[in-house]
Amino acid sequence: MKEHSIKIETTAHYYSLGELNKDTKKIWIVCHGYGQLAKFFIQKFKSLQKEGIYIVAPEGFNKFYLKGFSGRVGASWMTKEKRNDEIIDHCMFLDQIIDELISEAHENCKLNVLGFSQGTATISRWSLKTKHHIDSLTLWGGKIANDFDFDAYNLKHPETKNFVVFGTEDVFYTSDAVREYKPELNKLNAEWLSYKGGHTIETDSLNKINDTIV
Repeated sequence: MKEHSIKIETTAHYYSLGELNKDTKKIWIVCHGYGQLAKFFIQKFKSLQKEGIYIVAPEGFNKFYLKGFSGRVGASWMTKEKRNDEIIDHCMFLDQIIDELISEAHENCKLNVLGFSQGTATISRWSLKTKHHIDSLTLWGGKIANDFDFDAYNLKHPETKNFVVFGTEDVFYTSDAVREYKPELNKLNAEWLSYKGGHTIETDSLNKINDTIV
């Protein structure tokens, strides 16, 4: 048996909040977690919807029924099957979105990227491949990619503000698990934030991060 692959043109989707124009001074790219859809995930960022801010939620290519063979649908960024192809395709997807957004925004527009849960791996891998300057990188409720190259990232994005956020009641990451994970990110020089709550986007912490990007 021989395995083959070809590149095809496909249709990808993303959702937005706010108005994109030459007065847009902040763009937020927010990547959902496993089993979520971007159109629902982006609703968690309504507190950022102010004049001059544009929020975009790309959606992972992989769709599936959350239970059985019908009903609610979720999306994911990748699985272990053909993972390298999916990583490359999603990185190209994110770069293509940002190419279009930056061209329509203010010339000094800030680019902020956030990954939630599984989206943390996607956004961290993208950060190593992209040609774009990143003003802030936020890893929320999830771990950085297990193959992440900290030295390459710091060389490529020396001025980027990095944030790591976990809820104190996150069912996937106990306080002990977060404490064990923290030393791994020492090279990232990130600011750590926590909030009383579970595996979700919490408004006060989100707004605090946004306020630091000026």
